[in-house]
Amino acid sequence: MTYIVIGLGNFGISLAERLTRMGHDVIGVDSDINLVEEYKNTISSTICLNLNDSASLSVLPLEDAHQVIVTLGEKVGNSVLIVALLKQHGVKHLVARAGSKLHQTILEAIGVDEVIMPESYAADLFALSAESPQIKGAYPVTETDQLVELEIPNILISQTLGQANLEELFHVKLVGVKRRKVKVNVLGANSFYYEMADLNAEFSFQEYDRILLFGEMKALQKLQKKLY
Repeated sequence: MTYIVIGLGNFGISLAERLTRMGHDVIGVDSDINLVEEYKNTISSTICLNLNDSASLSVLPLEDAHQVIVTLGEKVGNSVLIVALLKQHGVKHLVARAGSKLHQTILEAIGVDEVIMPESYAADLFALSAESPQIKGAYPVTETDQLVELEIPNILISQTLGQANLEELFHVKLVGVKRRKVKVNVLGANSFYYEMADLNAEFSFQEYDRILLFGEMKALQKLQKKLY
């Protein structure tokens, strides 16, 4: 897939490099030639353009892009202008980063397909992990529901899915289990990675497992209080 990432600041370049590593064709665009030169070898391609000019933006392969992502969250005026120009060009799927609730409201009013607020998400995740160290990841699905990744509580180790009975006891959905694997690096030392486990009829939880749960935040909090 082809992605156009407009703005090569900290978030923009991190996103562009991640998408490139995932095997996508990524075009990084910025008005700062120094940034364009700095990252030209870490993403698929980079282009230096006047981002506030409609004619300049028209040279991009907008029709071929799976998504065009505007990452200029701190520069509200520039962000809104660029988004408006891209809307005029008929971009198929336009994503924009917002730096505040007001910025989000403006972008939604313009008709952006998706608004992202990575700072807000990172703050929410840090707050959750600070409160509950067993939380290794969290993704808000709705205002009341979340998908969370938790360290396996000791009480569940060696239990089967039926014995744990998480769905009935806590009204949460077990989405999957990540199991720790060991590999030996080039220096002969052990390192660890995770793979999704096969949740068959004989499955039982093991030490170091991580469980992926979906449910209302109140139900997930109740589970944590009971099991940890």
